[in-house]
Amino acid sequence: MGLGRRALLAPRSNASPRGRVVLPFSLFRTVKRQELLLAVPVHTAAHSARRAATTVAATSSDSRTVSAAAAVDVDVAEPVAVTPVSAPNKAEEPAPRKPGQAEDGMFQQHPSVAAWRSWYFSDADYDSTPERAAAALQRMIGSVVASSPTDPTSVAYWAYHSARNLFLALQGVASVTYTDARKALRGESGTTFSPVATGGRLVAESYECFRQDLDNIRKGVYKLPWDMTNPSHRQYNPLFVLGSSLRFLTEADKTLSRRRKSQAEPVWMESAMYPDYYMNTFHYQTDGWLSSASAAIYETSTETLFIGRQDAMQRNTLIPIHAWLSEGARDEAEVSLLEVACGTGRFHTFIKDNYPQMSTTALELSPYYLQAARQNVKYWAQLTGNTRNLSATRFVQAAAEAIPEPDNSYDVVLSVYLFHEMPRHAQEAAAAEMARVLKPGGLLVFTDSIQLGDRPVLDANIAKFEAFNEPHYPAYVNAHIGQMFVDNGLQPHLKSLSSATKTLSFRKPSP
Repeated sequence: MGLGRRALLAPRSNASPRGRVVLPFSLFRTVKRQELLLAVPVHTAAHSARRAATTVAATSSDSRTVSAAAAVDVDVAEPVAVTPVSAPNKAEEPAPRKPGQAEDGMFQQHPSVAAWRSWYFSDADYDSTPERAAAALQRMIGSVVASSPTDPTSVAYWAYHSARNLFLALQGVASVTYTDARKALRGESGTTFSPVATGGRLVAESYECFRQDLDNIRKGVYKLPWDMTNPSHRQYNPLFVLGSSLRFLTEADKTLSRRRKSQAEPVWMESAMYPDYYMNTFHYQTDGWLSSASAAIYETSTETLFIGRQDAMQRNTLIPIHAWLSEGARDEAEVSLLEVACGTGRFHTFIKDNYPQMSTTALELSPYYLQAARQNVKYWAQLTGNTRNLSATRFVQAAAEAIPEPDNSYDVVLSVYLFHEMPRHAQEAAAAEMARVLKPGGLLVFTDSIQLGDRPVLDANIAKFEAFNEPHYPAYVNAHIGQMFVDNGLQPHLKSLSSATKTLSFRKPSP
């Protein structure tokens, strides 16, 4: 749910943050308006010609450039006769494969991979806000209709997620408006980024993400979200919602101002217990990962940034777990699971809700976030009547790169939104540790931001998320994470996509 995560008291070269918000604020490749009626739009020659009229140079998804001469008139000198010089007969080096492309031959492809590679919506293709809004609405309706919402479960799902999506979108707009108003009162010039520029695409993409999530629920891959199905949940309390929104607006004013100035504040403490890279205020958030206030606002901030689709994207992690349990006819009561860098524990509550008899361990570097995880799991247990299972959850403050557990000790090991906030050496150490503690025959699940090649239409702008004080993100989108786990003795299994998130799963061979 967001992006920024962590790991425990490790040497300065060994620790891991936890990244949660992985939203590349990029413009998708444009499409013809009439193509928006199709579930999978296709580029046409007419469309390409229309866009080329205003393009001086463009870069295609395979990184080959198009000359400016193709778009503008230039004077070309008469050819001059020259003596040819023989060049060595050297074959061209093939361009390095992008991570998303390299994974095609490694993993079984879930249908979501092809679906998200072909899905796009471009706000830039429309000249006015009403036109853009109408096109986005058409795509939203298309996603709802495609899910055939005739049963009570589907109707309830769409009612809940539509309302939640609208509220969080408005809360995001309010945060920008509030920040600009505060800036004007301080006598500062300029405005924060306009949410209108990418708003249509974000909302339309959210609805497609929800359609995929509902499809998994109806197939029995996982349950409806427990917070949706419990009317007594605190999110339905207006006073709780008001308090969360006020805290978010106050924090948003600070983080957006820092982002505009590219001035991150240092973490308030100094400690040799954490590595240097961990002492960063990712996303420009106050205190980084090292305060209770940061933990309290984290879920609201990340879900607002993703306008309500973060939970749905994270639930993709449950797909390979369901498949692994079903294939082996395994009893969940006999399965042990470790979540590395659990953050505030929100996703851990979805694990517990789907597998209440499973013995789970939540590992986290930040003691403040680990405490929030403990409170979230306790709240889930009390609200759902599963207090008898609370003792089956352990909370461990530890680094992803130095997991304090014996070899071959867990049946399932997973991480969500961790690796994109780690430098290469920390990623490699964490991958090795996760593989080490996994039992033979066990399942490892990696969920994080999409990378280059996963959704080619986003490749040109995906690394711009670095602007949210994510210094390791450009290297992450180029890193071959799948190979990193394979190098530690794991076998690739299944790959799936959900909007801005990818999930890779691996199996550890039995002797």
